[in-house]
Amino acid sequence: MKESFKDVNIETKQLITIYYDDTSAISLSKNPVMHSKTKHTPTTYHFLREQMAEQNIKLEYINTKEQIADIFTKPLSREAFEHLRQKMGVIALASH
Repeated sequence: MKESFKDVNIETKQLITIYYDDTSAISLSKNPVMHSKTKHTPTTYHFLREQMAEQNIKLEYINTKEQIADIFTKPLSREAFEHLRQKMGVIALASH
């Protein structure tokens, strides 16, 4: 995101907060010690750990039911879809 900002001549020193619903992944990303258990960990987590060490991002836990990104990535029940849509500030159009 910071690189995209740079492309349009916007510099920011502010940390980018990433809301994540996986406490294990957050813990793994915060742990600077490589364990034998993590050798098969996806590259994504190692990238996140590097970005946190460089103080470019911070990870914060969010309950799965509140994870707005899921509306774009998962099939949801009608109730879950409507809840997340409302959190985004998108209103339903009345059907005629």
